[in-house]
Amino acid sequence: MEKPIAEEIRRLKEELDKKKGEIEDIKDLVNKEIDRPFPPRVEDFSERELETYLAEYIPLIKNRIDSRPEKELITSHRKILGKPIIFLKRILLKTMIYYNDIFLAKQIQFNQQSVDLYQAVLLRVKRDKERMKQIQEKISACEENLTVLEAKLEALHASLKELQNRTSGHKNEPTG
Repeated sequence: MEKPIAEEIRRLKEELDKKKGEIEDIKDLVNKEIDRPFPPRVEDFSERELETYLAEYIPLIKNRIDSRPEKELITSHRKILGKPIIFLKRILLKTMIYYNDIFLAKQIQFNQQSVDLYQAVLLRVKRDKERMKQIQEKISACEENLTVLEAKLEALHASLKELQNRTSGHKNEPTG
């Protein structure tokens, strides 16, 4: 039991070292620190990483269902003209909010339905995994029972042959 755990720990350490090396390679390539996160490649995740990813990202997706713009997120990178630009953008947003709601209502509804569907599929996968685990346990139990039954059948077959040999031996003896 400890050997598979030690093997998994060794494998994870090797994978982590490899990923650290890849990050260093990227830093060397751009000649500076990386200032933003890059999305991970989900298809490269292990089963455990995938479970963690799903547990973290479903609530985030639920919080982002409403795609209407937020006033607080309106910014400008310009130093001098930044404040007037932000002011104009916020005024424009306030005047367009009704139209935004009309245009985005279907998108928001679609986003909600997509998240609901995603959660339903995820729940179904979890239930199917549990069912599959139970079925595998039942199959293992059946295989064990089959092995026991095969051993008993062989013993019974051997006993039957021995009995046949005895009875055939008695038939060949002369009766006096």
